[in-house]
Amino acid sequence: MSGILNFLPNTLTSRLFILSSVAALVGVLIVAFVISAEYRRNAEARLDEVLVANIFNLMGTFEIDQNGELMGLPDLGDSRYNLFDSGYYWSVQRVGNPEARITSISLSDQKIEIPDSVELDQTFQRSFQITDKVGQQLQGLEAQVFLGEGDKLYSFRITANKSFLNEEISGFRQRLWLILSFFAFSIVLATYLLVRLGLKPISKAVETLGKVRTGEASRIDGEYPDEIEPLITQTNALIESNNTIVERARTQVGNLAHSLKTPLAVMQNELSKLPKAKQDIFREQVDTMRSQVQVYLDRARISARSSTSIANTELFPVLEKLSSVVAKLNKSTDIDNNFDDEGLIFEGEEHDLQEIFGNLIENAAKYASSSMKISAGYTNDQLIITVEDDGEGMSEDDIKKAEKRGGRVDEGKVGWGLGLSIVRDIVDEYEGDFKLSKSDMGGLKAVVFLPGRKTR
Repeated sequence: MSGILNFLPNTLTSRLFILSSVAALVGVLIVAFVISAEYRRNAEARLDEVLVANIFNLMGTFEIDQNGELMGLPDLGDSRYNLFDSGYYWSVQRVGNPEARITSISLSDQKIEIPDSVELDQTFQRSFQITDKVGQQLQGLEAQVFLGEGDKLYSFRITANKSFLNEEISGFRQRLWLILSFFAFSIVLATYLLVRLGLKPISKAVETLGKVRTGEASRIDGEYPDEIEPLITQTNALIESNNTIVERARTQVGNLAHSLKTPLAVMQNELSKLPKAKQDIFREQVDTMRSQVQVYLDRARISARSSTSIANTELFPVLEKLSSVVAKLNKSTDIDNNFDDEGLIFEGEEHDLQEIFGNLIENAAKYASSSMKISAGYTNDQLIITVEDDGEGMSEDDIKKAEKRGGRVDEGKVGWGLGLSIVRDIVDEYEGDFKLSKSDMGGLKAVVFLPGRKTR
């Protein structure tokens, strides 16, 4: 059975529909063959009964006259016995004297020849099948009886053309196939509707679960059949459990942040007691520690949330706000914004989008000579944010190093290295992509691909 399933589409709807339809069609075919065979058997039995009735009619209409000659005027009520070569023949002749015989008009100069292999039964009757001179298949019957009080045996023979029977059977089969084809189509259509209707609750549950994933819903609500209600209940319980774990992780991350900030603040205050030469060294190290702590706290926060439901953030307000701030802080830099409010939604939290875009435009503004360009769009179910400048840019080796997860260009100061490392970590947690290259403007071009959608 598993081998058969391997050849079917990998969807429950398709498998149920195909298997049910095939079973229905096979059943209809079996019924068609059984009915056809039974109809042929009954039709042939009826033909045999007609031949028996006609041959007894013949025997009742013939007699021997005073001169010992055969005489009779039969009327079988079938005009085909009067048509030449119709296949409907009868003949009466004395056994041992074939010349003493009377035949139907249709037989003309022919004879009803019975194969020697066909023997008479105990009642002196036998059924046979022969072919006449025009190639027609005939079904026949012979009965031998004594007429009158004499001792002379007479043979009564009668035939019917089987082509009429075959035409009748063929016509019945055509009507039968037409009816059963319509019946089979009705079954297939009913199967399709039943499968779609029966699996609709599952499709509804999958759709709602997708909304939970994108943050449009917090749980799977609605009424479901008893068969899948336990699955819905367990899924909702799992969602609630994950949310609880995430909230606990966020609380712990926040507590850790506060617990680390206090010692760092104390160290910062104590720097004034040190000699001037040592103050600069320790202050630089404290600033580096504070930045590194924030980076790894952000990583922990994003990782705790990445496998659960996410928020939805409008892209345009965040980009517009951050670009406006950078423009005010860098009045000597010409910033070309190329993004419109097209209903673009980032499937993530606003803080993460601010971290990504903020680091990119801050670095671009820092290293730009006189201008930078910012653009945002949507393609292939992804948001695309591009930031580029006309500065000195980065070497190929530095680009390759910065694109690696956790890679930094500089290891001791805040700049391209740490900013791009933060961007890379956040983008990876959202299963997006981050690419660096040489800009047409002369500097660095940073392109970020993030999960999102377009609402209009």
